[in-house]
Amino acid sequence: MKKVVFILFLAILILCVLPVAYCAETDQYLTWGIELKDSADELNRYFNEELSNYLEEVNNRAKPIEDPEELTVAIYYHFFQFLGWSRVRTFIRNDPQIEKFPDFSVGKQTYLKMSIHRGFAFPYFFLPMARTIRVGDIYFGIDKMCHFLGFGRRYYQRYCRHLREGYTEEEAMRKVVLWGIVHEDNLVGKLVDGIFSHGDLEANFQGFCLARDLCGGKPPYIERIDGKWKLVRPIDLRNYITPGFDESYNNSHFWAMRKRIVLNILEKKYCDKFYLPEVQKRFETYKKYEPSFSQKMIQEYFEKKGKNPQQEQSIKSLCAKKKSSDGIDKKIHCTSQDNRQS
Repeated sequence: MKKVVFILFLAILILCVLPVAYCAETDQYLTWGIELKDSADELNRYFNEELSNYLEEVNNRAKPIEDPEELTVAIYYHFFQFLGWSRVRTFIRNDPQIEKFPDFSVGKQTYLKMSIHRGFAFPYFFLPMARTIRVGDIYFGIDKMCHFLGFGRRYYQRYCRHLREGYTEEEAMRKVVLWGIVHEDNLVGKLVDGIFSHGDLEANFQGFCLARDLCGGKPPYIERIDGKWKLVRPIDLRNYITPGFDESYNNSHFWAMRKRIVLNILEKKYCDKFYLPEVQKRFETYKKYEPSFSQKMIQEYFEKKGKNPQQEQSIKSLCAKKKSSDGIDKKIHCTSQDNRQS
């Protein structure tokens, strides 16, 4: 009876948390050996045009926005409110110039069955999947743009509040990033789907960085000139989309049945592919990027807890263990043959 009550409680709690779990999961391992078209120009064109149009709309209001912080929050809400209502997500999904993998000829259930997330991982019932796109050098799931705007806005609002409370910029940023890590470790990741997504946290942080830079960058992207908000220089999203968005490089770590299922698939399907020249070339390009402030804080967080589950569950570590295990099996096999001969 207690088990039934617990399961019902968990299901209700997950349903309550889903509205704040902004997006979906994704699988960049599927793109190993596949080269997608770079969609940076198309995404940048859309983002800057839509932003300029929105600023014009704000300027024409009877009571326009005057505060830069309020404007930034309004811009982020304009682009994204939640998973079911997102201008950016809708644009990316519907624009034929942005190549997606897999494309939409592959149905949702087929995509899920292709991915590392296939299989029933009790007690995690809900797992929508996001397609992969490429912007600049980086391969990442469309879901990351949801985190970029949704949690990026929340990071920014908290950051501004901490500044008003008297914290320095670095102190405020540390508090915000730590909030995101704890949120992922105890609520959004562990409770909703059994996945601690390092990629989601990187997208959260980079979305915050753009929010901070919109009106407060050096120089800013948006200025108020003669009482009108204006985009004074174009935004290049490649400056905010990092290798940390790619979950085959900045891998997630997993709990419970999700962990057992995913790690088994990675070992069996991707250890050989990991050493493909095109995969290693992609990763060598990624290594040229400096880890972000957020990534460094995540590492500190787990070091203090005395463990590094991301490293333990990385494809590199899994494949090294598999190689070692295969070597032991071969030795045992040879020994048994020798024993039979003697």
